[in-house]
Amino acid sequence: MALKKSFLPAFIIISVASAAFSTASCSSPSPENVNSSSLGTGTVTVRLAIPNPPGDELTANAEKFADAVTRRTEGAYAVKVFPGETMVKVPEMYDAVRQGSVEMSVVGIGIFEGLHPGLAEYPMSYDSIEANVAAAQPLLELLSREIFEKFLNMKGLAAYTTGAQELISKRPVKTLEDWKGLLVGTGNSQGSALVTALGAAPVTIFWTDFYSGLSKGTVDAVLNSMRSDVVYKLTDSAKYVTLFYGQPTFLSYNINLDVWNDMPADVRQVFLDEARGACDEMNAYQVRAWKETDRNTLMELGAEIYDVPKAERERWKSILQPYIDKRIAALGYLGVQIKQIMDSANSEQR
Repeated sequence: MALKKSFLPAFIIISVASAAFSTASCSSPSPENVNSSSLGTGTVTVRLAIPNPPGDELTANAEKFADAVTRRTEGAYAVKVFPGETMVKVPEMYDAVRQGSVEMSVVGIGIFEGLHPGLAEYPMSYDSIEANVAAAQPLLELLSREIFEKFLNMKGLAAYTTGAQELISKRPVKTLEDWKGLLVGTGNSQGSALVTALGAAPVTIFWTDFYSGLSKGTVDAVLNSMRSDVVYKLTDSAKYVTLFYGQPTFLSYNINLDVWNDMPADVRQVFLDEARGACDEMNAYQVRAWKETDRNTLMELGAEIYDVPKAERERWKSILQPYIDKRIAALGYLGVQIKQIMDSANSEQR
């Protein structure tokens, strides 16, 4: 399936936040196996690409999904996880799934804004991690129906968040005025828009280069998740962490649409059950991690954490709102639906 020219990618790598995975399940998918009479002979291998390395909690989440699907289909569908870009590099992951070079991926949606503007993760559009979680599945179902399935030969099964990208800096940032003059490393155009609107200067660099950028003085600060700050030890060079729920994140389990359409109905249900169960677990953990685990770990590493008060955050958000409104309005009715999901998620969590 060919992409429209207007959707050809201008890929910019965003931080794929490394998140911890809870072993305590928050929802239990149906335990029943599929009806063996609906299956053919032999094994269908489904390759799942994920950029996170072996041993990472996001990779463990995908491996648990893979094991459950393989078990419940009695080996008729064997999901094999390929972590750490061993099968395909991050910028090509959607193309690889679309074309069938791999059958599935788990990766951040906002990375692929260049394929379609509706995939953008708009800065400060969700007021809390709870709102981010509440929006994840409704938003994915909309994007799957209107973008993935129409243009990219993929289906989105389930989504989760790894929290927002926040600011980690070499100097304290507590008010709008503190942004002035900062050189901030960002991973995509939405992060750059946030930084520019608040008075700083964005520097586009790959998220794996954040450590070297901070240590060498190429940047004064970066937009990154708290968990990624921990994993990549950014506190070695920047100890001030400003929490304002800056740029939300959405990661999704996607599958090649041709593979999906060839599956028996009960096998499709297994894939849906297990993907949504995996995402429920990850979302539940992320809420705890954002509020407690990652915060406490950063403080143990010497970070000074500042929670931006609601009034000050509203001041920052009001500056970004015209940009967000303009971007969403440009999407037409798709934008209307995205805005409804945003507003509903934010109002539910107030």
